[in-house]
Amino acid sequence: MREVIAQAESDYRIGRIEQARDTLLHDLGNFYGNQRQNALRLIALSYLARFDMEHTQQYATQMLQENPYYTPSSSDPPAFADMVNDIKAGMTATITTASSQAESLAEVPVPTTLITEQMIRDCGGRNLQEVLAAYVPGMNLIDCDDDINIAMRGIYSNTQEKILIMLNGHRLNSQVTNTAAPDFSISLEKVRQIEVLRGPASSLYGGVALTAVVNIITKQGADVDGLQVRAGAGNYGQIRADALFGKRYFDLDLLLWGSIYRSSGERRNVVDERIGESPYSMPLDEVRIGHIGDRPTYDFGLQLAWKGLQFLYDTHFSQVAAPFSMTSLALSYDYDRYRTYNGLKPGFSTASRHANLSYQLPTPNSKLSTKISVTYDKSDLTRYQAINDYPMPTLGMAIGLPEDISTVFTHYGGISRYVNGQEQDYGAQFKGNYSYSLGDDHKGNIGFGAEYGHFQLDDIRYQIGYDFEQTFFEDPVLRNAGKDSENSGNVYLQLKHQWDLSLFSYHLSFITNAGLRYDYKDRYDDSQVNEFSPRLALILLRPKWSLRLSYSKSFVDAPYIYRKANLLSTLMEGLDASQAGILSPERVHSLQLSFAGTNWVRALNFEVNAFYNRATDLIMTHIIDYENVSKNQTCGLELMATYQPSPTLSFNFNLTWTKTFKSNLMGLELPNELKEYYSPDIDDNNNTPALRSNLVVGWQTNKRLRLHGHLLFESRQTTYNTDLVKLIQASNNTNAAVQYYQQGDIQQATAYGQQAIEAMRHITLQKDMPPRAILNIGAQYAIAPVTLGLDIHNLFGTHYYRSGMNTNLIPQQGRWFIASIGIQL
Repeated sequence: MREVIAQAESDYRIGRIEQARDTLLHDLGNFYGNQRQNALRLIALSYLARFDMEHTQQYATQMLQENPYYTPSSSDPPAFADMVNDIKAGMTATITTASSQAESLAEVPVPTTLITEQMIRDCGGRNLQEVLAAYVPGMNLIDCDDDINIAMRGIYSNTQEKILIMLNGHRLNSQVTNTAAPDFSISLEKVRQIEVLRGPASSLYGGVALTAVVNIITKQGADVDGLQVRAGAGNYGQIRADALFGKRYFDLDLLLWGSIYRSSGERRNVVDERIGESPYSMPLDEVRIGHIGDRPTYDFGLQLAWKGLQFLYDTHFSQVAAPFSMTSLALSYDYDRYRTYNGLKPGFSTASRHANLSYQLPTPNSKLSTKISVTYDKSDLTRYQAINDYPMPTLGMAIGLPEDISTVFTHYGGISRYVNGQEQDYGAQFKGNYSYSLGDDHKGNIGFGAEYGHFQLDDIRYQIGYDFEQTFFEDPVLRNAGKDSENSGNVYLQLKHQWDLSLFSYHLSFITNAGLRYDYKDRYDDSQVNEFSPRLALILLRPKWSLRLSYSKSFVDAPYIYRKANLLSTLMEGLDASQAGILSPERVHSLQLSFAGTNWVRALNFEVNAFYNRATDLIMTHIIDYENVSKNQTCGLELMATYQPSPTLSFNFNLTWTKTFKSNLMGLELPNELKEYYSPDIDDNNNTPALRSNLVVGWQTNKRLRLHGHLLFESRQTTYNTDLVKLIQASNNTNAAVQYYQQGDIQQATAYGQQAIEAMRHITLQKDMPPRAILNIGAQYAIAPVTLGLDIHNLFGTHYYRSGMNTNLIPQQGRWFIASIGIQL
């Protein structure tokens, strides 16, 4: 039989297409295992060579039934590769993120959410954050004032740095800050699907994949096959424009995209909301919510594929202007009075470029596939925060700034902090997969890979501003201390083995999916990070249900910028660099049990997942310093369900119950006399509702009109943060008590000491946010080639709040709408 296949392959190569096909068809019943797979593939290619698409699809489908893990190689014609991928998608939804290979959702080692292009349109999501929050159980929106952020199962940070976000497998998270914001700088028009791994994934992706992985899969040029343009405008100064061009020219597939968005923000009166909360008065009566900044957010990119060669380039910019001043002070400020740095007003800004060149190596064995990649990333990161328009005499002393800076705060307002850095990253990857079969009942896949990475911070600026336009002299010692570089490397190995078993009249499949990754990093200070990240999943498959038990451990190294910030603040205080706080990686262990059902009721699919997370060494912010002082133990239940009773009507529903039973805020650098009056333990959900659900409905009423709606419900939630005002009061009263005690005035020392103790008893800022239901609706009306659209966010203008780390309550957007017109050529 091997000789028969070898002769058929020889005939096919020299153009004897019919002879090769007929020989294989004659002996098809005599082939087994890999020989049968190779024979079916060659038969399908023979029909494709004669443009017989019906028979090509027939035998390609049989090949995939023989080996569901088959992945097209660079030697396969593009039309055959497209057909194989389309057949996989038609047989069952497939993803590649979970195990770095194509597999169905029932086979993935961790709970996974797949968001399709149509689902993105139906939820009315304006950016990646809103799409993820609509469909992914366990994810909820976080508002840290000056960024677009999201939490996963109660774990979050000042910026989005706990979730790995990728574009076609290319990391978008910064190497310096670990940040990748799910904001308007990631165009949704180019997206074919979004694959989300719900849980730790360091066994495959290393650092940053602490709580989840989001892989954005773009369309191919052949999917677009022309030019698509869309423009829109709405209230609060919203303007957006999107363009998408795609074509396939023989073996060359081309995709180009461009997107811009800006808004001037919704003005909201907030004076009454802060009365009695702070000794500092509001400089202005109103703030701007949803203000993107003076420059529009944009996303431009290019994707090329030619046989086994792929090239990706993407450049994007985002800026979010904070409605309030920094931390829990949450004061309004005069945005226009503050000076610009490099053309930027106060806000959180990122300008990034990402490039990836990969090549799928040709191999003589169809069971083996290998791929090499080289990557380059460059980012300009800015966090420019207004502190207060008015003088704050005690602020500098409370947060440990040098005396000359603290003195200026007594006489001047317009206080700000500006941090900027430019990073460059270089990387190289090698990945491989080997498929095997052991008889008719055992088959599987072995994945392996290695990666090297280098990043460098070419420049950094850390400046304190005052009087709106002035800045303190920038110490060159501090500036040079921020520059440095680090190197990292990793190797991983994973095994996926499937055993098909028939017991009486029952057919069962058992899958074992295990992985281990080793990460090494050589830090700038000559310290090292050595991390092993294991994963084990046991899966039982039946035609209409599946059961999965999985364990995984993940980590994320302390961001470079946090470690450098500790060093810079130490140097600013005049201390030796050796006294800077040391930060270690953050870690999460997760145990999950999932049950999924398919078509139990016609057109109804569902998944129920129970999880337990234990997080340690989480990093918290102490105004300008960072510490590994927080922990978190959380359990919960997640439900996902889809119901599509007809091709024109679909329902997507998810519900999450979350309970944090071991948690703390942060450790403060307090005098020993005050520590007994402060407990960082809260043992409760923090900015995460106990109950959260989403319902997304899409209805194609007729050939031209499609309606969609998204209903969000969140139960009551509580925010716990350190109250900066109380901290300043406690610090100042403690210093006064010490001074009076040293002068021998016991009475005054006692009085100030009591005031310090009282401030410490109320240093935890605890506020409740009532339950809320938010409804978004929209419609699309198509008259080829034109499509008209209207989307309304928060239809009833519900007034509600969110919060985040070191943040007060932030009012959320009211009723926003945007109308659009699109054309396809």
